Amino acid sequence: MGTIELKLDASKHIIDICAELQNAGFETYVVGGAVRDFLINKVPKDYDLSTSATPDEIRRVFGRKRARLIGRRFRLVHLRHGREIIEISTFRKIPSKTAQNVKIKHKLDNAPDNMIFCDNEFGTSEEDAWRRDFTINALFYDPVARKLVDHTGQGVDDVKNRLVRAIGNPAVRFEEDPVRILRALKFAGQCDMTFEAETEKALIKAVPLIRLAAPSRLTLELEKILKNPYSHKILSLFRKYGFLEYFLPELDKQWDSPAGEEIIKFLEIRNSRIATGKYRDSISVGLVLTMLPLIEKTFGRLDSGAKWFANKSRAEFSEEVYYMIKDFYAPHALIKALLFSAQRTFVLLPELLHEDHIKKASNKPGYPHAREVMLVINQVRGLNKSLENILPKKEEVATAQNHKKRPRRRRYKNTHKQKE
Repeated sequence: MGTIELKLDASKHIIDICAELQNAGFETYVVGGAVRDFLINKVPKDYDLSTSATPDEIRRVFGRKRARLIGRRFRLVHLRHGREIIEISTFRKIPSKTAQNVKIKHKLDNAPDNMIFCDNEFGTSEEDAWRRDFTINALFYDPVARKLVDHTGQGVDDVKNRLVRAIGNPAVRFEEDPVRILRALKFAGQCDMTFEAETEKALIKAVPLIRLAAPSRLTLELEKILKNPYSHKILSLFRKYGFLEYFLPELDKQWDSPAGEEIIKFLEIRNSRIATGKYRDSISVGLVLTMLPLIEKTFGRLDSGAKWFANKSRAEFSEEVYYMIKDFYAPHALIKALLFSAQRTFVLLPELLHEDHIKKASNKPGYPHAREVMLVINQVRGLNKSLENILPKKEEVATAQNHKKRPRRRRYKNTHKQKE
C-alpha cells in the first residue's frame, strides 16, 4: 500500500460531502474515474464516492430527501446536489462462496464457478480496493486530508503509464463479472491506454462470457458509450478484440464496408463537436449516426434528392424506422424515449435538405437533434457549404417560438348576471 500527500482540485461540494461523512465517523474517499482524470490532468465529469458507512447510515447523514437507495445486486446511494447526482458506495469485500449460492446462478448455462451473483458483503477500504477490477480503479483520494491511497501499489504508475492491469488473476477477474471485459476496453479507448500482457491475454479468451452478463447492464453501458466523446475509439477497440459481434452484431456485420468506415467518421466528427462545446452529448444523436447507413440502404441516400417518403406516408416511414432501430441495437432494449427521439430525428432529416421545408421543420420537436445530425453528415459528405448558415440554430428557434404572438383571451360577458 502507498499513501501520497497530494492536492487535487476536487469540487468544493465534493469536499464538503466527504467532510460531512468523515465528521459523522465514516472513512470516505473519492474513487474511480475522477481520480484517474485528476492524475492525467483532465477535469472530472462526475464524482463517485466510497465510504465505510452503510447505505442506511449514508441516508441518515444526508436525509431521505437528498439520499436515495438504489440497486438490488449492489446497493448504492444516489445523493442529490442541485441537478448533480453523486453515487456513493459502501466498502465491499470479495464475497464468500456461500454467498454465491443463489437461484440466479442456476438459470445460466455454463456460468463460471467464479462468477459473482451477490456483492453486498461490506468490508474495509483495503478489502474494497483488492476486490476491484483494475489497478487504475483502486485509487482512493481523501480530498479533506489531501491524501491519495494506492492499496495495490501499482495504480498510480499504471495511470501515468496508461496501462490497464487487472488486480490479481485476470482470468478470475473477468469470470467474476464479464462486464469487466467491456469496461477494460472502454478505459483503453477513452484514455488511450494499452493492456498489461496477462490482462490482454485473459481478456481475449474471456470475450464470449459477455453473453452471461445481464442485458440491462449492457444496455446501460451502450447508452454511456453513445454519450461518450470517445465512442469512435471505444467501438474500434470492441471490433479489434472481437467484442463487437456480441455487443452490436448488426454494426459488426458492416464494419469492413464503406458504410462502417463512414459511421466511424460520423462519430469522430460528432465527438469533436462535443469536445469543442458545439453540441451536447446526446445519446439520440449517437443512435442516429451509428445506423444512418442502414436506413439509407433501405430508403435511399440522404442528399438533396432524398425521397424517403416517396412510396410511404410519413407515418408508415416512421413506424418502419422505429422497428429498424430496435432491430439494429438488439440485443439491447433501449427505453422508448430514446427510440422515439431517434425515430423523429430520422423523419426530419430529409426536410433539412430542402430550403422551402426548413422553416416548418425547425418548429417541430426534435429539430435541434436533427440539425446536429445533418451538420455532422454535411461535414463528412460535403453536401452544402452553406448548410450551417441555412439551418437556424436551436437558440434562434427557441427565441422565435418565445416571441410568437399569444392569442388574446376572449372576454365573455356574464350572461347570468342578475338584472337589477
